Amino acid sequence: MRTISSLLIVVVLLLGCSLRKIAVRQAVAVMQESRDIFEGESDLGLAESALASNLKLLEVMLRQDPDNRALQQFLAEGYAGFTLAFVEDKAEEYDALGHDDLAQTERERAKKLYYRSCAFSAPALKEVLAGNPQTMSEEQLTQALKKITKEQIAPLFWYAFAWGSAVNLDRDNLDSLAQLSKIEKMMQRVKELDDSYYYGGAWLFEGVYYGARGVTLGGDLEKSKAAFEKAAAISQRKLLMTEYFYAATYCVFAQDKNCFAEKINYILNAPDDILPQQNLANALAKRKARRLQARAPDIFLE
Repeated sequence: MRTISSLLIVVVLLLGCSLRKIAVRQAVAVMQESRDIFEGESDLGLAESALASNLKLLEVMLRQDPDNRALQQFLAEGYAGFTLAFVEDKAEEYDALGHDDLAQTERERAKKLYYRSCAFSAPALKEVLAGNPQTMSEEQLTQALKKITKEQIAPLFWYAFAWGSAVNLDRDNLDSLAQLSKIEKMMQRVKELDDSYYYGGAWLFEGVYYGARGVTLGGDLEKSKAAFEKAAAISQRKLLMTEYFYAATYCVFAQDKNCFAEKINYILNAPDDILPQQNLANALAKRKARRLQARAPDIFLE
């Protein structure tokens, strides 16, 4: 995949300005196939090195055609996926090893990359919202979201996903946490347009949103459980990251050992090819589940 992308870049840079744009747009179809191949990769090490190099190559292509919405969306999804799978996961690994300083460094890096993902989704949203979701008032955003149609569901979902993930890593920042209600409204609009989008990703967000906060901050474990169940049903329990977040959020905060054990065992015993087009996400879920399982004695109080 890296070789194909590199050759595309060489061809693009050798052409004149207008021809470069044509070449970039013709290459988008190849990029789509490359993404499908990447998401089906089960070797996490290979996927990490391949995605990191391809993200920068895509940025080179975008510079030749800066208004190319398809490329912007590839980059938004790519940076969000890369950060979740490899940067934020590395922070969790360092936490498990007791390397607090290294873990914090990776979390800070992850926040910056999540906001970079937002920046790539932003142009498509701003055309419709007529503003930046992060600086709009909640009322302004609520009204603007009514203008969003199904054609903008990808930038809407991935912007909200990346923004929400960044805020989740910044829980000590009250100003940042205050933005969560706006992110929830964006995900609510995704559900209104197509609640099955990206394997029920908006429901997965809702499960974490209500499950990882105390009641005084708007948390609601019953709503969390119902949202996770909805997401799991949409993917037919084949997207193992849903099961992982179910275990790590609802089961942990509800202190439900049986729920936790069932979810973790389901993930670890699931066939590696249970959802071939998401082999990468499922391989990551298995790695995270093993790490979480090892922490169980410290998580459950009785």
